[in-house]
Amino acid sequence: MFSSTTQETLVDDEGSPTHAMLMRSISALDPHDFHNFIEQQYGACWGKLKFEDSLSDYSNDARPFLHVDDNIDLHVLRQFMINEWELQSANIVIPVLSGVTNNKPLKNQKMTETLRNGIKNAANASEVWFVTNGIDAGVPQLIGAAFREEIALRRADDAWAIQMGRTPKKRKALVLIGIVCDDEIKDIIDLKSSKDKRKMEVKVPARKRDQLSLNSDHTHFIIIREHPIGASSNNLGRKSVVAETGEKQLEKLTDSAESATNKFRDRFEDFLHQETLQQANNEPQTVDLLSTTPLLSRKSNPWSEDGFPMVCTLVRGTPGTIELLYQKIQQEVPCVVLKGTGSAADIIAFAYEEISAKNDKEYEDGYLKVELSRRLLDEYPALKDNNVKRNEIRDHIIAIVKKADQGKRKFLTFVDVNSTTASLNDFHKFILSALLQSQKTVTGNKVNVQLKRNLLLTLDWNLPDLALSEIFQRDDDMKHSIQADLFDKAVLGKKLEAFVDLFLDREFALHRYLKSDKLVSLFNQAKDREFLTTTSLEGILGLTGDEDEMPKNFVEHGLNIIVKRLTGISHFFSKHEMDCNAMGIYFGDKTDKGVQRQRIRAEKKALRHLIIYAVLMNRHQLAKILWKRSSEPIPLALICCMMFKKLAPYCHESYQRLLIEKQAKEFSDCAVGVLDKAFNEDNMRTFEMLDEKHPDWNHMATVELAYNAENKEFMAHAACQKWVTRQFYGEITPRELSWGLFKCPDYLKIIFSAILIFPMWFWINFSPIGQAPSTPKKASDLQDTKSTKTTSEPKLNEGRKLSEFVGEVNIREGNSVLQRIRNRFRNGLFKKKPKTPVVNADSDEKPMNHWEEIGVLWTAPITKFYTNFVAYIVFLAFFTLAVMWPTCGNLLLDCFVWFWTASIAFENTRVAYEKYCSQSSLPLQRAVIEVIVQTIFLALYLVVRIIGLWNFGTCQVLTAKAILGIGLIYYYYRILFIFLPISPKLGPMMIRLRCMIMDDFFTFLQLFVIFMISSGVAITAVLYPHYPLGIELFTKAFVFRGLMALFSGEMSDLKTQHLACSINATSQSDSEYACLRLSHGLSFKYDNLYAYNRYGISSPKCNQPSWIAWFLLIQYFFLAKRFLTSLLTAMFGLTGARVQSQSEQIWMYNRYEIVMEYAKRPRLPPPFVVISYIGMLISNGSRQCVLKLKEFSNKRNHAGRQSQRRLAEPKDVIVDNEQNPTALNVNIDVSTSQLTDANEDRSVLGRLLNCKPCRQVTESHQRKLENANQNWEDSEANLYWKYKAVEFYNKTQEADKVQEKLDNLSNSVTNVQKDMDVQRKSLRQINDRVVSLEKLMVDSHILLEKIRATIQQEDKSLPEGQKFIHILSRESPYIYTNEPRFPVTERYIPWKISFDLYDPTLITLPKEHNCFRDDERPFVEPNLLKVNSTDDPSQLDVDTYVTPATPICQPGTFGAIEPAVTHGTSDFTIPLSDYKWNQIVELQLPDGKKMVVDRTTWVTNPVDKSPVIYRLDTQLLIPLSPMGRTGVRGRGALIRWGPNKSIMAIITRWKKHRGQFAIVDGQRILEAMVFKDKLTNDWKLPGGKILGVESAYGAVCRSFNKLAFQDDDSEHSLSLQERDMIEHFESFARSSDGTEKPNGFESHMVYRGYIDDIRNTDNAWVEAEIWNFHYGQTMSFPSLRTDGMAFWKDVTYNSRGFLMQTSILREIARIHDAYFE
Repeated sequence: MFSSTTQETLVDDEGSPTHAMLMRSISALDPHDFHNFIEQQYGACWGKLKFEDSLSDYSNDARPFLHVDDNIDLHVLRQFMINEWELQSANIVIPVLSGVTNNKPLKNQKMTETLRNGIKNAANASEVWFVTNGIDAGVPQLIGAAFREEIALRRADDAWAIQMGRTPKKRKALVLIGIVCDDEIKDIIDLKSSKDKRKMEVKVPARKRDQLSLNSDHTHFIIIREHPIGASSNNLGRKSVVAETGEKQLEKLTDSAESATNKFRDRFEDFLHQETLQQANNEPQTVDLLSTTPLLSRKSNPWSEDGFPMVCTLVRGTPGTIELLYQKIQQEVPCVVLKGTGSAADIIAFAYEEISAKNDKEYEDGYLKVELSRRLLDEYPALKDNNVKRNEIRDHIIAIVKKADQGKRKFLTFVDVNSTTASLNDFHKFILSALLQSQKTVTGNKVNVQLKRNLLLTLDWNLPDLALSEIFQRDDDMKHSIQADLFDKAVLGKKLEAFVDLFLDREFALHRYLKSDKLVSLFNQAKDREFLTTTSLEGILGLTGDEDEMPKNFVEHGLNIIVKRLTGISHFFSKHEMDCNAMGIYFGDKTDKGVQRQRIRAEKKALRHLIIYAVLMNRHQLAKILWKRSSEPIPLALICCMMFKKLAPYCHESYQRLLIEKQAKEFSDCAVGVLDKAFNEDNMRTFEMLDEKHPDWNHMATVELAYNAENKEFMAHAACQKWVTRQFYGEITPRELSWGLFKCPDYLKIIFSAILIFPMWFWINFSPIGQAPSTPKKASDLQDTKSTKTTSEPKLNEGRKLSEFVGEVNIREGNSVLQRIRNRFRNGLFKKKPKTPVVNADSDEKPMNHWEEIGVLWTAPITKFYTNFVAYIVFLAFFTLAVMWPTCGNLLLDCFVWFWTASIAFENTRVAYEKYCSQSSLPLQRAVIEVIVQTIFLALYLVVRIIGLWNFGTCQVLTAKAILGIGLIYYYYRILFIFLPISPKLGPMMIRLRCMIMDDFFTFLQLFVIFMISSGVAITAVLYPHYPLGIELFTKAFVFRGLMALFSGEMSDLKTQHLACSINATSQSDSEYACLRLSHGLSFKYDNLYAYNRYGISSPKCNQPSWIAWFLLIQYFFLAKRFLTSLLTAMFGLTGARVQSQSEQIWMYNRYEIVMEYAKRPRLPPPFVVISYIGMLISNGSRQCVLKLKEFSNKRNHAGRQSQRRLAEPKDVIVDNEQNPTALNVNIDVSTSQLTDANEDRSVLGRLLNCKPCRQVTESHQRKLENANQNWEDSEANLYWKYKAVEFYNKTQEADKVQEKLDNLSNSVTNVQKDMDVQRKSLRQINDRVVSLEKLMVDSHILLEKIRATIQQEDKSLPEGQKFIHILSRESPYIYTNEPRFPVTERYIPWKISFDLYDPTLITLPKEHNCFRDDERPFVEPNLLKVNSTDDPSQLDVDTYVTPATPICQPGTFGAIEPAVTHGTSDFTIPLSDYKWNQIVELQLPDGKKMVVDRTTWVTNPVDKSPVIYRLDTQLLIPLSPMGRTGVRGRGALIRWGPNKSIMAIITRWKKHRGQFAIVDGQRILEAMVFKDKLTNDWKLPGGKILGVESAYGAVCRSFNKLAFQDDDSEHSLSLQERDMIEHFESFARSSDGTEKPNGFESHMVYRGYIDDIRNTDNAWVEAEIWNFHYGQTMSFPSLRTDGMAFWKDVTYNSRGFLMQTSILREIARIHDAYFE
């Protein structure tokens, strides 16, 4: 019913009020009605998808899905996702743009793994929604694999937690939504079979090859229906999509931008991006139902301005993906493009780089568009048939990259997956960076909303550097307000300490944040409270640790107790003060400056409180972050070190204890580091800081804090030791005076000065050590004191700084002590000092008189120490005398010693009590034990020695002596622990000795006791077998035989038997009952002497030596005297070496205790300390009386002044009070001062209190009150320490990052190596390309040269001196082989041109090759390079191909001639010595015939026509072609090395037609006689190769006879000459009338020289001699062959039958003035 009433409403626009009312009504429906509505309106059905696993089982977790019409209202879909899927709000939505058709996996496996890790990091960091096409292929499959791994890890962790009885952790929800059209998966999923449309269970079979399927790792699926079936489809008009059948489909429907899936995805993602904005505009009162995350309040939704943040991710992609990205960019949705994944991602990255480099219209049109089109066609071949679509995609790409950067906003972020700097593990960082860079600048109230949203994302993903660069530094002029909940998240979050530092840098008011309740809530909300519970709650407070929350009074009652126990500081936290500071209520000065100081003080205290929280929670990094911001870095570092040290024993696990100790060491290093840095820069300021007592630290100085923390390294620092030294010397400094060859030690100076008084005037300087007064000024220097008063103090400060570098001050006021004494007595011993010589630090300070100097001397701790030491030595002398006095001793001496001892004990008791009352850090346990021991000794001394012997007559002389002896030893040993540790030599030695005793000697004693007891008992039992059991036997076994055997060599009882000790039984019965008789039966009492005597034993105490006793004694001596003593020596050596460096620190640390103890002692040592006690009593009593009288006098004077003031007050004060308050104040002040002066002068009590002693008491008391009431105020001076802390922290951070950099260095090196491999491969490809291009260029150059030569030779006759160009000799590959020639251009042909890169191919074909005729093979010369070269013979072989039996003849070569035929010549080899280059050699053949080898060349010098002598290779000594390089070395396919000569004859006549000469253009036409080869059908000319077995001219005649007359019987003749050849051809000419008239015969040598032949090489080339025999009139060739093989052919340019170069024919035509062209 509801659906029918709302159908018409749905037709309205979604932004209309009617639509808004509908949405409100939908949100108000109950689940059942809503299900009916969505089912009827949009044909929805939903349920679970169960995927088949590898075992064909459907037991995996089901995935929720919704099958619905694609026209569903997205608000309805949103309501369904809330109600049915219970999805919470997303902090960011990441749509993944990728194609299905182009789903090749990433080639780099490591890249895939890092991308998966980056996706998991993003999913775990915050509430992230990934949106894909849901297909089990490509990038959705990869993201699903990442989700699968994360889900598996979570389940394993939860299962373990449940197994251990713990609650599983709360984690971010994983949301991976797949949106797919049902048409794409209809072949594998049946969504229509189930009847229940609301709880369907659809089985999804496993994916088959070449079939699309859903990815089972997606958490949710939205399956849309392209053709709606719901009621809403009746009224909603839909655009019909008509497919063009004639057009080839570019890509699958799934990838098309117009596909149902992508259109719905775009609408759905746009809704998520803008949904809240629309809701805020249309329904300002409506609550966002998706905002269920606890970090976002529903009432103030931070997404209400621009919807859910969205960042797309482009991986690979198709043309449709590019269109989708174009739409996203238009909607201002940023995108992260993974460059290097291929396809669309790389094309867009290329376009972006090009546009960024050069954004020019001409460049874009001329190059970029063309290159983009080419790349699109290469990547998507289907676009070749659709230019319109191609151009549209290209324009989309250009539009995308142009809109990528818009001022401060950036919509495209490129991540190069192949780069070493960009790691896909930081995928979440790139996503968030893209989001922040795309945001527009907002104003007004939107600033804080956007700031909070962005900071929440950076906090969730722990990206402080991104928060700094993209949020805080983006607008430097904007002041950001950090909210408290953000700071909560930073403090409580894991590894978010950097955000705390970042927020505090942005002036976050910590004291306004840290209320007492907030501090308790921080403890309660902490994620890991185990350390707090174990150490503080259970260990210190003794609680059970089961409390879920801290009590409300935990701050004052719990934390103060913990801090007191750990640091000794009481009342560290004040709940009232913290709450007042948080509310902005400050106590104290109400002026602006005072309020500012109080605010700084409150901020400083809040910082301390948060540091204590961090320490107690074991948040060590947070504590360091906060510590560096403190203006008191050294005290706070010492407190943190102290707390960690004292918390360590409460840790049960050893590894955690070691970790806590390590953290304590880090804070100790912080304190020492800041101290060292400050001491090196400003030692005066550092020294003052050490002596500064802070009320917040229980008025403890920094040095005292370090002592409490047991920080030996800090106490051993030079600054601290200097402070201790100054405290030890007090206000005096021993002077160094010359005594000639002798130097008086400081302790003698102090002792003599303290006792004799007068030496102090020349041995003691009364100023702190290092601050001695300057020398007296001259009279001229004292002029104009007023003018120099302003500059005196800076100079004095400078002098103080310089004096800090001096350990001891040498006062050079005289050359000797006698002069100083003489000056002292000259001025008078008790005269007052003049005021001018001493210039103190304070110009108003008066010089001390002699009595004050004596008091200062006796007040110095060093004086007290040495006077106590001297008195103690005297005491020991008297004590020793009292002990040595015979018998009962001297009563008077004993009483004196007892009194002295009692004074020592009383002083020790007073010191211990003062330590206890003042809660001093000095050790109290040893003092209490010492007091107890001394009290017991005094009691025994008095009772036994003094009273017992002299009054009661006990006569216990030995006992009294023993008591005094033990006491004497104790007091002597006491020197080792009281006085010797102050020595810089004996102190460290005593520490090493103590370590040896405590560690090594006790270990030695443990081992020795084992050996001593066992061996002593065994030896005694064997040596005294009958000795009676008793104390005497145990004493003999343990003491004499065990212990004393180490020091005594008495062995008489082992050597000699003094009495009979063996049992002698006279009968069998005596032997059987011996034990019963000796032991008195079963009583086991061996005291029957009669029985012993019966058996021959005179006494049971007899000894019985034996070898067994000797064996036991020897092994005991070996173990005890040799092994254990050697072991003890070695242990002492190791311990001494180990504690050598530590002993110095420990001594410096203990030195503070001695100095502070003597600083608090009275001036006089025992027994004179009684005088000091009396003086102290008198002083304290008089002081109290003076203070009481002063208080009484003040009260009385105040009452009198009030009465007189009322009488003296003017009447107009009340009237003018408001008008002139200044005058009133002046009058009152004047009258008050007058009354005060009058009262002081008149009162007797006032006169008494105005005396100097009373005034000193009252002024001292007033100063103490002012110091006690003085508030510790921050000033600019304290910023110095804050800067030092920051500098040291930054330095330590750099040191900590070194290891991290080293760790990353290996990864970087690996990545760089991979990049180098890729670049090397690319360079190799480029190099191959360049080589190919160079080769192509050279070949093209050679080809152009050939074409140019051909063109030039067409119209010209043969020039003189160079008849043929060098073209065929460079043709590649070489004939008969597949070997290419080395490219040689025309420039590098001559040998005189240097060609360093020239490396020709070596080719020498063997005589067995088919290129040689059988009759030529005997003349083929061997391979000379095999003989002369050291190359591997296998490398000289060439790749040849099979040739026919008949040699191949090439055009233009003298293969056109008929070869000579020889008979009867067998194989022979020319000796190497007979290769005479540039000579003619006559050789003897094996058959007796001669052969002439002509190795001269026919090539002549073009200038003077002289013969050329060809060059020889300087290394191989073989000929070099006179024409230059050919690209091949060796003999090649020629017969001989060097010139290969031949001869040729061309027989011509005039052509006649019907008895008349044929004339063209006025010129007659020549005909030449040619002969056809029966085998190859090529045309032959008479001639032959000159092999040396016949003359060249005879070869021509014989060849002509063979070809023309088939005469094979012609003889070979070496004597036939040129004239003979001419006469032979002339014999065929006859005149027409038979007379001897001229017959028109002509003979011409057309050419002789180099022939451009394809067989030529660098070392072998072809030369030829060409003759022309012309018959001008008549000729007669009798017996001319008539088989059709002899022809006359025209000699013209168009004649193609001649296998020779055209230039030869042209030259012949020129000679006879015949027609050629």
